[in-house]
Amino acid sequence: MKPHSKKNNGFALICVLWVTAMLTVLVLGFGRRAALERRAAAYALDHEQAMMMARGAVDRGIVELHNRDALLLLLPEEHRGGTHVGESWAQSINLYLENYFDQASLFVKDEVAYVIVDEDRYININKVPREILEEIDSLKRPALRRIIARRSSEEHSEEEKTPFNAIEEIRYIKGVSEDNWFGTDRESGLRKLLTVWSDGRINVNTAPEEVLACIPGLAKGDISLILSYRASDDGMLYSQDDLGFASMDDLTDKTGIVGDSREALNKFCKCTSSYFRITGVATRRKGRIRAVCSAVVSLAQGPSVILDWQEKTLGS
Repeated sequence: MKPHSKKNNGFALICVLWVTAMLTVLVLGFGRRAALERRAAAYALDHEQAMMMARGAVDRGIVELHNRDALLLLLPEEHRGGTHVGESWAQSINLYLENYFDQASLFVKDEVAYVIVDEDRYININKVPREILEEIDSLKRPALRRIIARRSSEEHSEEEKTPFNAIEEIRYIKGVSEDNWFGTDRESGLRKLLTVWSDGRINVNTAPEEVLACIPGLAKGDISLILSYRASDDGMLYSQDDLGFASMDDLTDKTGIVGDSREALNKFCKCTSSYFRITGVATRRKGRIRAVCSAVVSLAQGPSVILDWQEKTLGS
């Protein structure tokens, strides 16, 4: 064989090897990209599935509220009083454990649950009288003046009033510190006291002690009587055996509260709730992906009306 033929063959071999190497790199690159896209699609599907389940949990919570009147008949007579947390709506339910899903093996170590909290247990920053706001220790005078000015008809016409649409807006008012918002050992934080969803009257059956303490004229001893009755036999508030008052007359009959405290309760409080926040939570991939859906629902005028809807996913 001629020398130049050997050189040509060697050059051709090198070219073939280079082309083979380049094709190998391209194939591996495309394969890796396809694998990543397949993985991303699987995670996107899990995110969407988690969100759909969280939305379904909220819908299940709405059904629970609609069925409340019927479910009350299943309670002992002494537990049928106003709206209180001894009722079934107030108990967190994991729909996975309730066998709502046919393919249970797909949801091992995952959860699909909803929690319902009545917003009437809090102080509505938009609607309560000024005298209640003045009783909130963590709401200092400079911030109080700005809040009153923002919602006052003396400062604005009806069209110019700017009510708070979310309680988080309070955090950014000048005069509200981090301690005011989150609370300290001595003062309850505003985020645990306030709401923007209610008719302005506070449900005496579900309000926490720190909210009841903000009601002008309600004596501390009478607050203790209310909480003691609500806690029932186990002495623990917000448990399944909690009791409630059907009316203010019923409250007086069961606690003996009269006088200034009774007048304060008549003026600022009620025994039933009409505004509820339902939070649905669903997880996939053993909790690594979490979807949260939250809705504020009003039952003030019969059928439920959704006033606010928020959702987000966490994890990857």
